[in-house]
Amino acid sequence: MLSPAGGWASLKAAIAEGADAVYFGTGKFNARRRAENFSEEELAKVSGYCHNYGVRAYLTANTLVKNSELAEYFRLLENAYASGIDAVIIQELSFIQLIKKSLPGMNVHVSTQAGVFNSYYRNLVEGADRIILPREFTLAQVRDFHEKTKLPVEVFVQGALCYSISGQCLMSSFMGGRSGNRGFCAQPCRKIYNGVYALSTKDLCTIEKLPAIVEAGVCSLKIEGRLRSPQYVGAATALYRRELDTLSSGRYAVDEDALVDMTLAFNREYTPGKLFKEDDLTTPGAGGKRGIIVGKLGNGGLIKPGTSLRIGDGVGIITKKGVHGDVIRMMEKNGVPADRAEKGQAVKLFINAKPGDGIILTSGVRRRSPCKPSKLTRITISRNKNLKIRIPTVPEKYNTAIKLLVKVYSPSDAHAAHAAGADRVYYNLFAKDYPKEEFINPYIPRCLDEWNAAKAITLVEELKPSSVLSGDLGVATQFSCETYLDVSCNAFNDLDVAYYQDKNITPVISPELSFRELGAFKDKRFAVYAHGRLPLMTTKYPLKEKTLTDERGFAFPVRSELDYRQIINSIPLGLYNDVLTLKKHGIMEYFLDLTENVSETITAYRNILAGRMMKLPKEHTRGNYLKGID
Repeated sequence: MLSPAGGWASLKAAIAEGADAVYFGTGKFNARRRAENFSEEELAKVSGYCHNYGVRAYLTANTLVKNSELAEYFRLLENAYASGIDAVIIQELSFIQLIKKSLPGMNVHVSTQAGVFNSYYRNLVEGADRIILPREFTLAQVRDFHEKTKLPVEVFVQGALCYSISGQCLMSSFMGGRSGNRGFCAQPCRKIYNGVYALSTKDLCTIEKLPAIVEAGVCSLKIEGRLRSPQYVGAATALYRRELDTLSSGRYAVDEDALVDMTLAFNREYTPGKLFKEDDLTTPGAGGKRGIIVGKLGNGGLIKPGTSLRIGDGVGIITKKGVHGDVIRMMEKNGVPADRAEKGQAVKLFINAKPGDGIILTSGVRRRSPCKPSKLTRITISRNKNLKIRIPTVPEKYNTAIKLLVKVYSPSDAHAAHAAGADRVYYNLFAKDYPKEEFINPYIPRCLDEWNAAKAITLVEELKPSSVLSGDLGVATQFSCETYLDVSCNAFNDLDVAYYQDKNITPVISPELSFRELGAFKDKRFAVYAHGRLPLMTTKYPLKEKTLTDERGFAFPVRSELDYRQIINSIPLGLYNDVLTLKKHGIMEYFLDLTENVSETITAYRNILAGRMMKLPKEHTRGNYLKGID
């Protein structure tokens, strides 16, 4: 069982309640940079504290890394290695072999941010010691992935859910300049759209399904919560520890006291998630913490509570005029004063409420008994503290010819793009109206499950195209023809570009980098997303709305693509004359994602690249290209 540690208090709570391992970050390079976190100087102290109690220590270093940060990033890993950290959690697959060869004995865990969605990633993650699977996997997919790859897998069992697939969200970045891929997510999914909290998810809770998860071959159960309180971390750890212990003893039963403690510490209602094929995942009525429903008060203050109650518990009282709070200072069972009432046990409450009022439990005294951890074996790690990571020297490389790569969404637009002079035209391989014409090349959607990945490979083999644009990295490795990797794959630095190029894949570079940062690349064999309505969020959760309008009045179209939905930017991105800045830096390939004005847009970019500047349209943005992100 793996527990979160946002700071020292959470770390100690997790260990005290029986965690087998904890994960945490330092001030930089972790996906929860708003947490308390630890300093680099504390890493030896953290690992020593964990190891004294027989607990493993995992460092999260799972954000995307800029070229200018590579030396600092790998120094952090060297420090972690010398400090005795057991494993590092990373997002960028290009780092795996470098870490394993440079720091022997340091385990590498691939973050869920990497989006390892199918077994065709097997060779890409070679050397990794664990894969943290997407939250969108069903239990059957977890089992199938593990059986096909023989890789150790970890799944989330508790905590907050992202509405977007991890690693596929640019919403916070493009709406407010705070990138989730860099650890600064501002949680725009918890805001109001169309008048409700349309994207605000419930909390994942799989405690009642734990036997099935363990049976599926999972090696690690992960609790989310580095931004939550030490009380939550302790309560969640205690609950799952108790259930794992009862499972191993053959008498599985959920500890209701521990469940109530965790739920009171923080919850947004619970769901077993996609892991168990649950689609009812949002709470449109509210985006924040919820209490526990107790029930409606009857005559004489009587109630059969839907959860246990204790003297000292805080309650919310829902009336026709609103909600107010109170504290249970007295209760009776069968006319006799009592200090507690169990779930379903009739009790009289002496609170400021009337018959018919709804009662919710909002805070409470601790219910679970103190943890009695088994005898622990101290962990001893011996490391060569002088080992260094030698960052490979990336030679300067360029594409020599200008190319306009154009993705379209209808056969008529495909013909228009070809007629207007697009060098490559891409159309969704899974579309029922896919035109089998020589100049049209397949676009393969992102985040493919096992069945769709195999189908995509078969369809491409049948078509024998000259070029492929793939949103799925695992599938992209299966082709011998010219292959481009869609913007969804987050290529962020020279090591990423060289890694993909070694596999004969050209990436569309991340749109979160600035012009200056793109110009500083040594290996410029990539394409730049130059025009289109950029997908800000990709989700496999149901989303029936055609448009989402936020409280400022910005409208975000919703697009369906294969088995997922995409929330599209409200304003088109258009670089127009700025592509000449990229051209001066030696960047020659440009990706146009066109839903409208296909011929006009391609012609405009052809003219600009030929040196004929144009007057810029008003309704467009240059996104992060001017300033970049932190």
